[in-house]
Amino acid sequence: MNVLLVGNGKGSWDVRGRQLGAALHARVVSLPTDRDFDWADLVVLVKRYGSSFAAQAHRHGKPVIWDALDFWSQPADHPLTEVQALCLLRAHQTAIRPFMTIGATEAMAAACDGVYLPHQSWAGLTPTPARPAVSLVGYQGNALYLGRWRWVLEQACAARGWRFVINPHDLSTVDLLVAFRDGPWDGWICREWKSGVKVVNAIAAGRPLIAQASAAVRELQPAGSVVETDAELLAALEAWAPYEARAQVVRHCEAQAPTYRLDAVANRYRQILLSVEQSCVA
Repeated sequence: MNVLLVGNGKGSWDVRGRQLGAALHARVVSLPTDRDFDWADLVVLVKRYGSSFAAQAHRHGKPVIWDALDFWSQPADHPLTEVQALCLLRAHQTAIRPFMTIGATEAMAAACDGVYLPHQSWAGLTPTPARPAVSLVGYQGNALYLGRWRWVLEQACAARGWRFVINPHDLSTVDLLVAFRDGPWDGWICREWKSGVKVVNAIAAGRPLIAQASAAVRELQPAGSVVETDAELLAALEAWAPYEARAQVVRHCEAQAPTYRLDAVANRYRQILLSVEQSCVA
């Protein structure tokens, strides 16, 4: 099966595109040529590249799979209501005409009448033993997304003699992980359709995750706390300070983490693509 995987960008594209593409032995490109389309049995268009190359794929008579990960404009579309977000999703599907749409959360897959593919965890992560005492709280991602939560976290950690660090180089050095969005970087579409890479990384590293409510948290059920207020955040920090609470998370994640490693997610992806190929042949 010759898979042409088309997309661009950084961050999620590196993980969802290049890493998964390599695991699938796909041809991964940003500017596909006619020769690429002629070679392909299936064409996977990732993120907003669906609308850019769908017509070309259809002209070549190739089945199109649209991975709708982060397809909306950010942060411009973050204020959309659920109804507005659904209309935007359907408009993209109408324009792209995919044989199948892949959703980044189960909620998104249900909304697009598609299939769900979880985000894989970052390479090299494995649950490591909890340390006797908390000293480091970490956040992965763009610091802008944190908004006011950055100040709240810095103050709360300082009051306990802990440090708050953004983008720690090694998650095994972190005792607790957090995932927050604020202001223009928050909204219904983020909460329900963002893939939850921070969630799977927390699971893969064996660390409690303190986060706002989201589909990814609801579906993946990482060990941790769901918080929406300053008071809830402070209570969560206290709840996860004891060693035994964090040690139990490591034991739980040792069983859970393999589900979200690259090889496992790539295998799920391969089965999805094989089902499309078989349907098209039939």
